Amino acid sequence: MTIPAILLVLATISNGGAEEIIYKSVKGYRGGKPYILNVSSIHQKGTHGSSLALATRPAKNFRDMMVAAAKDGFHLSVTTAFRTHREQRILHRAKGELAARPGHSSHQMGMSVDIAGTTRVIDKKKNRTILYWWLVRNAKRFGFYNDVEGETWHWTFYENGYKKKKKRTVPEKEAQNV
Repeated sequence: MTIPAILLVLATISNGGAEEIIYKSVKGYRGGKPYILNVSSIHQKGTHGSSLALATRPAKNFRDMMVAAAKDGFHLSVTTAFRTHREQRILHRAKGELAARPGHSSHQMGMSVDIAGTTRVIDKKKNRTILYWWLVRNAKRFGFYNDVEGETWHWTFYENGYKKKKKRTVPEKEAQNV
């Protein structure tokens, strides 16, 4: 990629310091209870072509993290961000206990993203990638933490830091793509 192309990408994903415009208000869920949540675009499209979003503050920080990653030669490709109650219900039905119960997912609070490319298989063994290690070193500067043990792709925004990962009782290879 040429320098002008890189600068164009950075300009596209950065909001240039302007105040963030609310993308839309949605029904978020915390502890099983619905509430009105303002979400903003993270300037990526989901698998069905719809714009991916997070709660307004995490969205801004994530866009800033995308710029920092791009400067270091990494692309943060998000597979999922905010999820509706319906989307979480479908996922929970398909994945069982590998996915949070509807109404209890940090994705439904607009706080979590799943990032592709954090592992790769070499000689039939799953290995963490350089991207994963970049996230471990840098994501906390933007308030994002890998808060579920065994889910290298799952990164959640915490305003005041995060101390302990949630435990998963299933092997990582079975939990992937949740």
